[in-house]
Amino acid sequence: MKRPGVRLGFLWLGLIAGIGGIPGRPPGMAEAQGLSAGSWESWTVEWGGEAHEVRVYRPDGFPSHRPYPVVYLLSGWAMGLGMWERPDLQQAADAAHILLVALQGEDDGVPSYYSIYSGLPWPGGSAWKVSFYDWFFQGVMPWVERRYPVRRDAGGRALVGFSMGGKGAFSLAAHRPDWFAAAVSIGGVLDLTLHDSDALRAVYGPRDASPFRYAADNPAELAPNLQGLSLLILHGADDPEVSPAHSRRMHEILQALGYPHVWEEIPGMGHEVSAYAIERTFAILREAFGRPRAVPSSWRYRFAAATVRTVYRMTLIKSDPATWSEVWHISPEELEVRTDDRLLLFTPPVVPRGGRVRIQVWNRETGALAQQLERPALNGRVRLELPAGHWTIRLQPLRPQPSIPKRMAPPTGMDGTFVRKPGCVEEDVICYVVR
Repeated sequence: MKRPGVRLGFLWLGLIAGIGGIPGRPPGMAEAQGLSAGSWESWTVEWGGEAHEVRVYRPDGFPSHRPYPVVYLLSGWAMGLGMWERPDLQQAADAAHILLVALQGEDDGVPSYYSIYSGLPWPGGSAWKVSFYDWFFQGVMPWVERRYPVRRDAGGRALVGFSMGGKGAFSLAAHRPDWFAAAVSIGGVLDLTLHDSDALRAVYGPRDASPFRYAADNPAELAPNLQGLSLLILHGADDPEVSPAHSRRMHEILQALGYPHVWEEIPGMGHEVSAYAIERTFAILREAFGRPRAVPSSWRYRFAAATVRTVYRMTLIKSDPATWSEVWHISPEELEVRTDDRLLLFTPPVVPRGGRVRIQVWNRETGALAQQLERPALNGRVRLELPAGHWTIRLQPLRPQPSIPKRMAPPTGMDGTFVRKPGCVEEDVICYVVR
């Protein structure tokens, strides 16, 4: 895939420093700080065989207001990165002391729709070798946080997207809600079942043939995951490209869930990022960045089209990606699980180090007690192995033990699906792999 051009002489800097540069050499902070503030820089970020242009706006006064909150701007289909290089946006970033990182979900005309999928076919183009999801979370975000003096906590990151990028802002935030403080959609494609385009079909396939593929990355389906984020949904009432019904639908879902959010359908606005939209966006961002980003007191998370996910320090591992798994009402005493596949689950820390836990697993369909056992909580976390079904798990901490077992037995009861990597410390969940 052809790499986008890099402007203002930064091509050579990008090649000798940063991802895709000299092996083993991390990008130098001093190199970035030597460039002028109040300006855009263009770089190429490579990860997993995908190399794409990234533009970064360093606000006026940089770097005196470090560490900076960072806002990832996701462009619309065929809009390019230049859509964000506008004075009102730059002035808002200057006033709020926010670093901007502009991305686009296409390359050489090949769309990604900011999706979790790779190997996307497109007539006359090539395929994304890795998904935008992986390129962003494993490539771009680490690159930004090594190169620039930005906040590395969830309370210092946000996603803002337009059109296709609005979909990206809400779906990426829903996949990883513990990594962001806010998500903003402007004229966004927020329900994939309400939209149709060549780009959409290239990523998700024919709608009738691939309903699960659509659902697994659809903001409307993933909305339950957005609890605790600052959410702004703006849509032009006269938008001829993306129906305002998308934003209305997301508003209705969030309203039914009881999640606080701001939704505005703006009279006279078409398919555009207006000055008013910029003003409203930065009002939300300033508020979100100004308060701590805490784990919601009760949260839920659902996912499909993946075998492993970790969110708020809870890890879920299954063997069949073409299934849904969901957890909710998570607390130190109880959680609820519904899964279409057998599931290996590691809770967040729920008991003091060295403690033991009495575990009861109740079948939600029959009301029967399916399992009761006692188990050590390694590093405060409890390991649960669940078959497909709908379960309520109750946890009762017991008297702490004088010491913690140094190793725990490999998972059992999962038909050998989950195995431990050789030489890996067993109590570390990343040791478990799916085969």
